[in-house]
Amino acid sequence: MGRKIWLALALAVVVAVSFAAGAVGAKHKAAPDPRPKTVTKGLDYFHARQKTDGGFGTMSATAWVIMGAVASGERVGSTMWTVDGNNPFGYLQAHSHEEAATGPDVDNAPVYYARAIMSYVAADRAERVFVAGTPRIDLLAKLYGYQDLVDGSPTKGSFSPSTSSRTFQAVHTTAWAILAMRALGVDEKDRFALAEQWLATQQLADGGFPAQAGDPSNCEDTAVAIQALVLSADGALDPALIPAARQYLRASQRPDGGFPYKPGTGTDAWATAAAIQAILAMGEKPDSADWMVGANTPEFALGSLQLQNGAYLKKRGDATGPLPTTSWALAALRDKPFTTFPETRPPALKAFVFRPQMKSVSPKDGTRYTNTHSVLIRATYTDGAKGTGVDPEACRVYVDDLNKTKPADIGRYGLHLQLKNLSDGLHTYRLEIVDHAGNVKKVQRRFTIATPTPPPIPAPTYVPNPNPTYLPPATIYPTPKPTSTPTPSTTLTPSTYPSIDTTGTPTPYQSGGYPVTGVPVASPSPSGSPGAASGGDSGSAAGFLGGTLLAMLPIGAAIAYLALRRREQALSAAGEGAVLKGGGSAWERLKGALGKSKDLVKPAGR
Repeated sequence: MGRKIWLALALAVVVAVSFAAGAVGAKHKAAPDPRPKTVTKGLDYFHARQKTDGGFGTMSATAWVIMGAVASGERVGSTMWTVDGNNPFGYLQAHSHEEAATGPDVDNAPVYYARAIMSYVAADRAERVFVAGTPRIDLLAKLYGYQDLVDGSPTKGSFSPSTSSRTFQAVHTTAWAILAMRALGVDEKDRFALAEQWLATQQLADGGFPAQAGDPSNCEDTAVAIQALVLSADGALDPALIPAARQYLRASQRPDGGFPYKPGTGTDAWATAAAIQAILAMGEKPDSADWMVGANTPEFALGSLQLQNGAYLKKRGDATGPLPTTSWALAALRDKPFTTFPETRPPALKAFVFRPQMKSVSPKDGTRYTNTHSVLIRATYTDGAKGTGVDPEACRVYVDDLNKTKPADIGRYGLHLQLKNLSDGLHTYRLEIVDHAGNVKKVQRRFTIATPTPPPIPAPTYVPNPNPTYLPPATIYPTPKPTSTPTPSTTLTPSTYPSIDTTGTPTPYQSGGYPVTGVPVASPSPSGSPGAASGGDSGSAAGFLGGTLLAMLPIGAAIAYLALRRREQALSAAGEGAVLKGGGSAWERLKGALGKSKDLVKPAGR
């Protein structure tokens, strides 16, 4: 085998392996949701309206929702349609159908029974039709009770909610009864054939059908009648009947592509949904050129009646019965006419995720902060590609059970909230992300602030120095008296000085206010005085001594002043108890100085 052959084989193997890998990858890759957004938004609305008992407020509304959800590829017995262990079918079984058929929200009992039967078939519980609700009843038997089977009666074969007036809403009621019997697959051909034969006779000259005898044609009942009559056996009815009804619908179509309840009125959701189903039942496509008005199709007109929350208006400005209206719209938009549905259910699709989904949330649960008291809460989210979308105005943020929504910055795809000055300890935050339908996604996380506490500053403690350092005595300068107040134990008492007659003699005190120590010497007697007679020598000696002492008075005063200043400074140092350089305390030195000063001023001869 040549080299080229080997290379060709190797290349073939590589291509085969690559193809197989691609096929496996494609197999595991999630397929996109085939449902249009007008359908998924309606499912979003259904989920938001489901109660904890599994139902949707009433038996009639719940039966309708089951049909619309199943027609959209959902399964109402799944966990996605279960609330607190309850689902929509369980709700129907837990309540009385007889009470519901005669309740305030139902104006046509046999039509209620017909739709209840269809909802049981859609929920894949057809066998429970005969033991339905609480107390148990046979829904089909109840429906049969409203059919006229009297021979010779002009309304024989018809269904009517009134036994006294068999023509009351007979066309409307009979068409729904036929659809219910077909869905259940009943074997009683006579009842079915009689109903169809009577219904065919109610077509008016314009090709349309009224709700009851005597009324003009309307698009809703004409479209439902087309679906019921298409089920008739071939050749049993006039072949011109269906084309004439088709022409009535086509002539009534509005510029937006939709259909009114009565010609000349606004687009009606029930009439448009029924017309789409009738077009499908006749083997045509609603988006074909035959059913387009300009660029508008019936599906476009129906979708234009959808609100932001996913619900459908019955017509502009009329929100009557949003659950039945939405359900009927979903069945039509999923191309499910009542000729084949719910007898044949569509394949189940991946359940629609109706709650907003979190993409990221921070801080994560259990986060611990040790160096800050500020925390940033952030989240990103989505409501899926085909949900009603997150409604920022409905979202909420709670921190430690306090509503912090107002300071938070909340958008369609994310939010953030800056928290400041948080106290130490455990904190909890809760996010409630809400879509326009009202579905809520709740997320709760906890985090801890645990910044370290600084150690306390100890009080200053005085520790005596075991080796005190003594400073040398400061140079003493004549300064004012110290401002410090002596302690009570150090009380200085000024010395008492003798009073001296100052007549004609110098004062013993100087201008500084300090006394002169010593004993005054008597003035010498003038010549010729009595003292002179006692002796001339002694008088002279006394006079000399007195003159000398008198001359020394200024010197003594100066010495006394300096001694007192030194004493005052010494007393100040003595109060501190310091040991002076050279030995001795200030007080001891003061006493020595005072002793010397006394010797200096001590009178002679003493």
